[in-house]
Amino acid sequence: MKRPKFLTIWLILLLIFSVAITIDSLTYLSFILLTKNYISLVGIIAGFVQIWAVVQLLRWKKIGVTLFISSAIAVFMITAINEFNIVSKVNQIIVSLLAVLVVNIVILGILYLAIRPVWKNFK
Repeated sequence: MKRPKFLTIWLILLLIFSVAITIDSLTYLSFILLTKNYISLVGIIAGFVQIWAVVQLLRWKKIGVTLFISSAIAVFMITAINEFNIVSKVNQIIVSLLAVLVVNIVILGILYLAIRPVWKNFK
């Protein structure tokens, strides 16, 4: 069960990216508690779920795909909620949501292309 190099590199990059984003989100914890914007806590939890998803993918577990997609959807939804609460200009909201959506689609598309040839090895 040898993992292709591209998949290994992509999963390591996803892990580094997920850890970095989650750590960055934790820096806003005091602001979240101060403003009582508790929906953002769900975003932090989604970051930890994404880290766990990548770890599961590195362990050849199919549940990693489900967790990764779920966390990406959660992050998109929380971004939408926060943008509508914080930003007053509709075009800024649309640009922000499109950026998050495009990044998630690209990440998931590359992950799909990397996993597809070895999907039978996942349990």
